[in-house]
Amino acid sequence: MKKHIITVIVILISMLFTYAAIFKGMDYSLFLADMSKSPLLVKYDKNLLAPGVIGTELLIVILLNFSATRKLGFFLSFFVMAIFSLYLSTLYFFFTNIPCSCGGILGKMPYPVHIVFNICFTVLSGTGVLLSNKS
Repeated sequence: MKKHIITVIVILISMLFTYAAIFKGMDYSLFLADMSKSPLLVKYDKNLLAPGVIGTELLIVILLNFSATRKLGFFLSFFVMAIFSLYLSTLYFFFTNIPCSCGGILGKMPYPVHIVFNICFTVLSGTGVLLSNKS
């Protein structure tokens, strides 16, 4: 049963990060433009940050899909989702009219929905970490 739960979590997280990376890559110039509008990212070089974000998303998918690296993938996913949830919450509560640079349907979600969505995936990633610790 635990193996099936882990498989479902891997599929869900892999779908999320694959979808996010593809949409960011498909309209890369919009992704860069939206990142440039973030008051929390003004000090960072978007030409380094943007490919780093997409690369990290794809790395998580790769790590999750091999049993030898799955636990690391869950840890990285948990960290990324927690940081991004905090990032979105900060934008929502302290700034106004900041576009989300997620792309696709994720970028169209209202901030409160997106924050809850991210927290759910953070919990899924944490569950994956805990279940893989017991393996």
